[in-house]
Amino acid sequence: MRVSKTRRHLEADVVVIGYGAAGAVAAITAHDGGARVLILEKQKSQGFMTSSFMSGGGFICPNDIQGAIRYMEALYKVSEDVYWTEPDIIRVWARYTFQNKGWLESMGGVMKFYRRGGEHKLPGFESIDVYHDPDRGPGLMRLLYHQVHTRGIQVMHDAPATKLMVNSKGEVTGVQAKSGNDEGQVIHVKSRRAVILTTGGFEFDEQMKLQYLMVYPTYFLGSPANTGDGIRMALGVGAQLWHMNCCSGRVVMKFPELLVALNPSLGGRDWISPGNSASLDSGSTRGPVSSTRGPLARAGYIVVDRLGKRYTRETFKPHALYYELTGFDSQRLFFPRIPSYWIFDQKRMEQGPLVQLRSGPAGPAGLYKWSADNREELERGWIKQGDTVEHLAMNMGVDSGPFLETLKNYNLYCKHGEDKEFQREPATLIPLSTPPYYAVELWPGGPNTQGGPRRNSRAQVLRADSSPVPRLYSAGELGSIYGMLYPAGGGNLAECIAFGRIAGENASEYPPW
Repeated sequence: MRVSKTRRHLEADVVVIGYGAAGAVAAITAHDGGARVLILEKQKSQGFMTSSFMSGGGFICPNDIQGAIRYMEALYKVSEDVYWTEPDIIRVWARYTFQNKGWLESMGGVMKFYRRGGEHKLPGFESIDVYHDPDRGPGLMRLLYHQVHTRGIQVMHDAPATKLMVNSKGEVTGVQAKSGNDEGQVIHVKSRRAVILTTGGFEFDEQMKLQYLMVYPTYFLGSPANTGDGIRMALGVGAQLWHMNCCSGRVVMKFPELLVALNPSLGGRDWISPGNSASLDSGSTRGPVSSTRGPLARAGYIVVDRLGKRYTRETFKPHALYYELTGFDSQRLFFPRIPSYWIFDQKRMEQGPLVQLRSGPAGPAGLYKWSADNREELERGWIKQGDTVEHLAMNMGVDSGPFLETLKNYNLYCKHGEDKEFQREPATLIPLSTPPYYAVELWPGGPNTQGGPRRNSRAQVLRADSSPVPRLYSAGELGSIYGMLYPAGGGNLAECIAFGRIAGENASEYPPW
């Protein structure tokens, strides 16, 4: 290593850019394949927070490879000639994710069964099992970071990568980065074998979200460090992009005082939406459906649009509802469902924090501490209140006529145990009848984007002509293999593990230049 006043030169066999789950897995695998590995991370070591850490720590591990292939092909086949994701990539995904639990446990982890069933009831959905670390995202990341540390893999924090270096053959031969410790210092890292991009998505780059996602604004729950860095670097060496209009999306709470979005807990304490996974037929022989079945609802709630009307079953699919929010009224030139409003009464207010505490920014990450009785947020004006339904409508700024009709119909559905409009599960039909009444704005958003540089089944980043960019790999949500529909909760962490391993294996085997 040679150090000068303005330039610092480093060298490794494999350089991994980004230190979330995908980066850690890729680094571990490349090291175990015989490579000397260096990880570059843009965040400082103090306060270091990745989206993987903030997650629920769940990951897909199919119980049947062929069934998982059927399910994924049903998700991503558009026509005979058009796929969101090609079958060869799906086959590799199924083979590697099938090993996820075993691989993590070989690292010393103890993974617990969480749920059976994909999010969508398509052929093969029953082959999708989800496991999780009992300590959720923090537990999973502690396991991976421990494995990185015990191997002696070098990690450089506060070193944001800015550019990929290429030679005359078009091969990626290194990385240029900045030094946060010395603003004037440029770091040049020679990669003798390959570079692996694991920088996450573009959840906190406003221009990218405006230009690529289906609707703006869209707010996210993950790490604010995810600003599309890997996308810009990949474009700089001729990569093509895919899945840029796709994200794991639903409705989230977003307040001006907070940089990140928050996940609402609609039905009360310990609520888990039935929409998390498609239901298995009764009498299924495929094993338990869930080890952590929470209450369908402890208190009543509905979601309405800006006109005061319901528009969906509120026990929604948590990674697909986003697409329902994008409907544009071309006559009145506005999005009727942006924002939407979460409507509840005093029963829900007394159920505890309105935000999910198991994961996300208000969970173990501790980016915001929500008050136990919701009073602080009420005083901030984040929660609108009305002593009557008419008063609440006035405070929301919606027409009271349609809103009153919506509440009247919903309470009738509760009385008769049947939602005639959207067929909500009867157990969730709890009337809104205990004043005062409350509303919280809900916005499009969710855990993460999926778009980025296109990769093949070997995790190689592809050029515009679909040939590989030599010595460049990627893993994780940066150019995720997932298209419009998301397979199930835990899909992205499953891909971080599977394609982190694939990228690490292939990068470490690349002959040195």
